[in-house]
Amino acid sequence: MPLSIERLVSQGRGLALTPEGKQALVSEVLPGEVVEVAIEREHASYLMARATRIVEANPRRIIPPCPYWGICGGCDFQYAEDAYQAQLKEAIVADALERTGGVKQGSYDLEEQATHSGWGYRSRARFFVDLRAKQVGFLGRLSNTLVPIEHCPVLVAPLNDLLSDPARLLDAARGEMFANRISKNGLVEVAAFADGEQAVLLGEEITVEVGAKRFVLSPTVFFQSNLFLLPALGQHVSSLVEGGSVMDLYSGVGTFASFVEEAGRTVVAVERQKQCLAFARRNAPGATFYTEAAETWATRQKMAVDTVIVDPPRTGLESSLPSLMASWNPRRIIYVSCDEASLARDVKRFGIEGYTVRSLRLFDLYP
Repeated sequence: MPLSIERLVSQGRGLALTPEGKQALVSEVLPGEVVEVAIEREHASYLMARATRIVEANPRRIIPPCPYWGICGGCDFQYAEDAYQAQLKEAIVADALERTGGVKQGSYDLEEQATHSGWGYRSRARFFVDLRAKQVGFLGRLSNTLVPIEHCPVLVAPLNDLLSDPARLLDAARGEMFANRISKNGLVEVAAFADGEQAVLLGEEITVEVGAKRFVLSPTVFFQSNLFLLPALGQHVSSLVEGGSVMDLYSGVGTFASFVEEAGRTVVAVERQKQCLAFARRNAPGATFYTEAAETWATRQKMAVDTVIVDPPRTGLESSLPSLMASWNPRRIIYVSCDEASLARDVKRFGIEGYTVRSLRLFDLYP
């Protein structure tokens, strides 16, 4: 059926109304387009669909430049101009905050986006290896099958070197196989991280420079993939901190703790993953660290805190955390989110505790 796309909503899907007045969520479309769709799933109140033909295209639609587009499952939005992608993402976040979080657009400061070229930026990757065929690449779109890749245009050069000469990846995969770490589809996953000069695999350590900061990490722990924008993100978080006592929940390898620690300031960081915490103690030696789930640790704390920083996983905060954080009476909460839906839900919970959104800034870390 032909549908007119009104706007993009959560997960970048286009929202449209069917002739019967039912909402349809359509993948790989842009606002203002008229598309023909095929229904993938039908729910009581909405449809999930995919576009089969673009009848009227948005003028900012382009042909995806990557030859693996549509086959490899790694990237989204390649059918939109680079600058337009960030605008779309910003609109999706604002829409989620209003519709789920109850925060009207215009009631907060929308700060300038932080963006970077859409190519050659990604420093972290999970390669998949087929040892029988001696092939390396990524998983296919919506599948667990291997797509052999010779060059990925979003990766930094040292990671692409691993694709063009996969000997190191094959050796690392053999070690994982002998350790019985092999996936159900018969592929071996090898995590890699690189700066502009070298790449390391699995548990190997690397020291990366992020602005004036230096961080020690390995590919097996989480660290932001875009080293071009990470300095701006860290500096922005640091600029928002108020007061002399800071709580950093979900601190990972101490990224934000490192950016905000300074003389005369107390920084307490909480991270449940012990491997991350071992790096964090090296990256932010002035902070005090605790190894525990944030929601469990928070139940025992009776304190006053000036600023709380949270950078949770995609699922957002555990439901009890907003009220626990509010009990510390922080003047400011800085929420770093990678998922607009869970962010909007948590913002609504903070609203119940008396907090309001003051500012929003988009960092397009994954163009």
